[in-house]
Amino acid sequence: MSAFKAYFADLKRRQRTSLIVASVCAAGVSIAATTLLGLSGWFLAGAAIAGAAGGAVMMAFNYLLPSAAIRGLAIARTVMRYFERLSGHTAALRTLAELRPWLFERVSHTPLRLSRGEASARLVQDVGQLENALVAQSHWASALGGLIAALILTLLLSPGATLIAAAGIGALIGLSRRVAPTSTTGLPELGALKNSVHETLPFLPDIAAYRLSERFMARLSEQEAALRTAREAQAHTESLPVLLNLSVLAATLSLIVLTHTHAAMPMLALGLLVTTVAFEATGPLLKAMAQKRLFAEAEARVAELGDAEAAQLAPRTGSVLRFGGHEYDLGPQTRLLIHGASGSGKTRLIEALIGLRPMDEVPGLTALPDLRFSLSPQDAPVLNGTIGDTLLMALSPEEIAAETPETLTARVWAALEAAQLKARVAAMPKGLHQWIGDGGVTLSGGERKRLSLARALLRQADVLVLDEPTEGLDAATEAAVTEAIEAHLKRTGQGLILVSHRPGPRRLCDQDLRLAPSFLLPRHVGEVQG
Repeated sequence: MSAFKAYFADLKRRQRTSLIVASVCAAGVSIAATTLLGLSGWFLAGAAIAGAAGGAVMMAFNYLLPSAAIRGLAIARTVMRYFERLSGHTAALRTLAELRPWLFERVSHTPLRLSRGEASARLVQDVGQLENALVAQSHWASALGGLIAALILTLLLSPGATLIAAAGIGALIGLSRRVAPTSTTGLPELGALKNSVHETLPFLPDIAAYRLSERFMARLSEQEAALRTAREAQAHTESLPVLLNLSVLAATLSLIVLTHTHAAMPMLALGLLVTTVAFEATGPLLKAMAQKRLFAEAEARVAELGDAEAAQLAPRTGSVLRFGGHEYDLGPQTRLLIHGASGSGKTRLIEALIGLRPMDEVPGLTALPDLRFSLSPQDAPVLNGTIGDTLLMALSPEEIAAETPETLTARVWAALEAAQLKARVAAMPKGLHQWIGDGGVTLSGGERKRLSLARALLRQADVLVLDEPTEGLDAATEAAVTEAIEAHLKRTGQGLILVSHRPGPRRLCDQDLRLAPSFLLPRHVGEVQG
């Protein structure tokens, strides 16, 4: 059994009591609803006949007991429906409250394995389908309770009516099972569309500047059309059980009426109404059966995500990095430059170094150091929040709680000063609490880069990993940032792994690991030139 299936089964086992309560209450709701409607039909028909027969008959008609029974059944149905929803959704929400962090932790081991759109589709839509599948587990009990109650009550009309109702329901279930499921559920198409949207959003200024909207919209329109086609096919498949339900119900009721033309009107009304409720009780069950493929595909996609083990990463061995047949000792004295032509795989290597990519994506990598890293990536992502929110990502909740607000604030300002961003932030109206928009849209590219650098400097780690830390900066700012990084390394005793094409920060390193275009031929040189 896969890791996901074992974990998911354990989660459901822990919620077994709630799921059982939901199923029992669902069965009770169907029994109460069936009995309520049948009794109501009998009571209304009987009361109408008694009223038409005259005052003496009407006075003799006992309406108190049926009225009390109807109200009691209505109250019982409402109470059981409440506990059914409460228990079923509580079980589903508690299960997913544990499942989502577990899945997110698995994704965080190799977060670059999936695109943002695909990861979003799996963590949101697919996991949402698992919630629907858990809630749908009580549909079987609901349908069974309604069927048993209906068949028992139709016996009051006649055994023949019971046989007709049972045959109609059996035919409905049999025909519904023969409905071919749709070949696609739309989940892969939705993931592809989300991925394209995520990829397109950063290029909106370029799209507007070069008037490329028609080209990009054409691609998105194709993917949207594929999603629409898949969803329409799925909706068509799910609508067939509803059409079958109505058609078979009409035929069953007609047959009961034709075979019981001489039956007492109250009993005939009871039989017809309880048969109708019995068919309605099968509706959620038939829908769950139609969605079985959807649930299975969602579970398979989530299982693929959950089974991405951290063991896929290269083994961690002391403080040694083994790459391309060479060993590199990493520690406080490390000043390692990783360089090579564009596209040679520098960023991919450092992503594997800190655990963002699995080993098999980096040829030549055989072992990783067991150290704590602090990364300032090349694309410099920032939160859709305040400057303080982005910076405090570098610290764990325990680290934040261990410091006084004054000390923590001083550390944050020191990191901003080292990144040559203190004056800019201090001039903002709200300082550290300044909202910087989605992806830091209110900041320039160089400011986002320095904010990412400040976050990396704030983190307490063994080795600082900087990917193009001065890209986009002018010469004076680059020189100031380089000096601040050098002072930070001396003060903290951190090691440094640097990726940079610019000569200024490269002077900080005394070793290099050069990547050939083939990404297979690193070499170790004692001094960095230029």
